[in-house]
Amino acid sequence: MALGEYRESMHALVVDDGNEDAVVVASTCATGTAGPDVHAVLSRQLDGSITELKVPEPTEKQLATLFGRISYTFNARNGLLVETYHDESGRVDPLVIKCRWNVRDNEFQIVETKVRPRYKASFDCDKARTSVENAICYSSTAASLDSALDRAYKTWLDNLNIVDSDILMKEQKDWLHERDVICNAERPAFQCVETLYGARLLEVEYFRHLHPIH
Repeated sequence: MALGEYRESMHALVVDDGNEDAVVVASTCATGTAGPDVHAVLSRQLDGSITELKVPEPTEKQLATLFGRISYTFNARNGLLVETYHDESGRVDPLVIKCRWNVRDNEFQIVETKVRPRYKASFDCDKARTSVENAICYSSTAASLDSALDRAYKTWLDNLNIVDSDILMKEQKDWLHERDVICNAERPAFQCVETLYGARLLEVEYFRHLHPIH
C-alpha cells in the first residue's frame, strides 16, 4: 500500500496515576489525497515494545453531521488526546472529540464532544433524519435558502385563489420529492441542496408572474 507522506509527532499525555506517558501520534498522509489515510496513537510498553492504542470513534449520529470528504487529525492538548474532524461544508472544526487515558481500564475514554451547532431552518432540525435535512441544518447557506423559500412560498400561497394555490402546493410537493431523490444520492448533499434551492426560488418568483393576484 502506498503510504504517501508520513508524519509523526511526540506528545506527552498525563494519565490517571499522575505520570506522563509519551505517545506517538502518527499519520500517513497530510494532504488527504495520497491514498488511504492511516492514523494511529502508539505507546512504548514497559518491556520496550510498541503498541497501538485504541481511540474511540464517532457515533453514526455524529458522522451524520459531516459532509463530503471527511478527514481528521490527532493532537495532544492539556493532557488530552484531541480528535479533530473536517469536512467539505466550510465549517471550522465541525466535530471535535477529546479523550483522556484511563489507566485502570487501560483505554482512552471520551470526556468531551463538540459538534458545530445547527442553523435555523423552516423545519425542526432536532427531527432531521436524512442527509438532505442534515445538510440544510448544518449549512448556513442552505438553511438561509430553505427559510427564504419557505417564506416566499407561504406568503404567495396565502394570496392566491383556490385553483392557483392548489397548483402551487402540488408543484412544491413535487419539488420537495425531487430534491430528496436528487440530493440524497449526491455527496456532499449540501452543495446539491444549495443549487436546487437557488433555482426553486427563481421558479417561485416566475410562478408569481404567471399567476398574478387579482
